[in-house]
Amino acid sequence: MKRFKIVIIGGGFAGLQAARSLRRLRNAEVSLIDKTGIATMVPALPDALSGRLRMDKLFRPLPELTGRNLGVILDTVESVSLADRRVTCTGGTYAYDGIVISGGSVPVAVPPPFEGPVHTVNSLEGAGDLRAAIEVRVGPDPLHLVVAGAGYTGLEIAAAARRGVPDPKALAITVVDSAQDILPMLTDRQHSTVRAHLAARSIALRTSTSVRRTTENVVELSDATTIDNALFVWSAGMRAAPIEFDERVERTPDGRIATTDALGLPGHPEVFVAGDQAALTRDGTVLRRAVNFAFYSGRRAGRNLAMHLSGRRPKPFVPVDLGWVLPLIETSAGRIFGGLRIGGRLGLRLHYLMCGFRHFSGRSSWACYRAALNLRRTPTPLANTAPPGRRHGNRS
Repeated sequence: MKRFKIVIIGGGFAGLQAARSLRRLRNAEVSLIDKTGIATMVPALPDALSGRLRMDKLFRPLPELTGRNLGVILDTVESVSLADRRVTCTGGTYAYDGIVISGGSVPVAVPPPFEGPVHTVNSLEGAGDLRAAIEVRVGPDPLHLVVAGAGYTGLEIAAAARRGVPDPKALAITVVDSAQDILPMLTDRQHSTVRAHLAARSIALRTSTSVRRTTENVVELSDATTIDNALFVWSAGMRAAPIEFDERVERTPDGRIATTDALGLPGHPEVFVAGDQAALTRDGTVLRRAVNFAFYSGRRAGRNLAMHLSGRRPKPFVPVDLGWVLPLIETSAGRIFGGLRIGGRLGLRLHYLMCGFRHFSGRSSWACYRAALNLRRTPTPLANTAPPGRRHGNRS
């Protein structure tokens, strides 16, 4: 019996589900390639700033999650040769008989005029670096956090930072976006609620405004405003993680790969794409990025690859939209089950419950459930801003 070599690119929600679908194959050697070696609970990363969740509850090492029948390779993917069926990485080349491409998303590149430190909160390292920078620089001189991008993540970052540093005199927060308004999926009422919530917490929201230039600790806006002693965060969009191919592959403008209805790469039945790197569609429309889409498309891609290798016909993937919640630390706005509007603390609790439900391990899941049950808990407050006697927080 032939022993197949299977490669999975990326250890996020999609990659892990593909791995769990494939690791039971007796006639296969399955390898998961990931540049960090950890699975990160990306939806909860802003809580690195709020202190509501401990940093060690936001990730798990991949070897603890994949089991003995699957090898984890710590490497960075550069290209895939579809003709030779090989993956080229920084540290080596790996042959495959079947592959699942699920490398996730990365921030849109920062424009060239930007100089000096640029923070992002799309990775565990980035979230930790921003938290450390705030802790170091909050002091006698007022610090100004400038977030470029008033989308889902940008607003979460601003709200989480305000929870971490409640005093607006110690930390001013401004969110800027070149669009005329925020989050088009919100209703007028939700728009008003979100804007009022941000204003009440001294978070300035400036639409139709962009960042013109940054230098060391200074941010210049398009309306000629200059912000000194600034800490700059880039949250102006995401795109599929870059992977080069040896032949033309159809992509969306944000780099996602067009697939068949069974998540296959057209013309290559041994290649499947899932998660944020797949242009998942419904009724001809490319869907937004979402954890549930990544989770279930990864599972289906893994099962379909197993079916292909055994000579069976892969099954179509039908994405089901379970909804979304924008968590703003003290309130929320969202839509679930097709059209049911949700908000306030109920939506916020649902966010943490879903983080727990989709987490990679039981121990970390319980931390999310505790946050849902008690929104006042702050196990890891920012060290320089916590009230006296609570600098170390509740470590339970």
